[in-house]
Amino acid sequence: MFSVLCNRVWYAVYFTLLHPMLKWLLRKVTGKCELLRISYGEQVGAPRTRAIEKSLKHSKFQALKRLLTDNHVNIDQAVEQILSIKSITVEVHPQFQPTIHICLTQICGYREFITELESVRKTPYSSENNRHEEMLLELWRKLMPDVPLQSRYNRQWGDIGFQGDDPMTDFRGMGLLGLQNLLYFATQHNSTARQVLSHSHHPQYGYSFAIVGINLTGVAHQLLISGALKTHFYNVVQGKPKLDHFHQVYCYLFHEFDKFWLAEKPHIMEFNKVKAKFAKRIVMHLKDRNATLSMKCVTSEAK
Repeated sequence: MFSVLCNRVWYAVYFTLLHPMLKWLLRKVTGKCELLRISYGEQVGAPRTRAIEKSLKHSKFQALKRLLTDNHVNIDQAVEQILSIKSITVEVHPQFQPTIHICLTQICGYREFITELESVRKTPYSSENNRHEEMLLELWRKLMPDVPLQSRYNRQWGDIGFQGDDPMTDFRGMGLLGLQNLLYFATQHNSTARQVLSHSHHPQYGYSFAIVGINLTGVAHQLLISGALKTHFYNVVQGKPKLDHFHQVYCYLFHEFDKFWLAEKPHIMEFNKVKAKFAKRIVMHLKDRNATLSMKCVTSEAK
């Protein structure tokens, strides 16, 4: 508790007193504001964008701080505002305008994407929705191409890891997002998904494929909400993230969790413990500024 208090005090002192003094001194010495120094000195991707984000967060100008919280920021107008406030001349620093435009697009796009993803997650699966039903049946066909589904409501769903006769009840936590993640994995990385499914049938270390998949949707969602996924998205997406980008992260997580689970050799009752350990490992990995969550070794198999 004492160490936490000390860290908070140091953080407050640094950004209230020391950081502004250091910024002033560096501007006098280099002739460049902090945003310019970052655009020149930081590596493209997460290192640069996160540094820009941090600079805006601790800016003395409220108009710049608001760029991190306002909804529907006009990026072009925001760039012009920064150029004006910071007295940056485009003719002298021609690379700054496109650089800050990309960074702001990533920063604001990440925030907007959270809102869009929440809309999908909060959409409940409905057996009365034909599109939902077709997605569910397609999931079966992708994972079990040689085994016909005898009927919509039956125990066969347990073969791909659902708990009962009707998978609808298992989607309550993550809504339609849970199904979309599973179907994307089964479609875009079909051979890998089927291999993972076969691992889930291990006689000693097996697990419920679909239930674990929905839980991993929860892990990916939490990584997004906490901001941990900024590192990955800032490194791989120059603009605003799209749902496909989130699905790709999910595929990586499922693929890696399967390997992690088999290496741990746990009992199924230890699932929550193993999941927490796995999530912590991913968070630690994302602390590396150059980290990504990409299945580079797996080729997309979409038809």
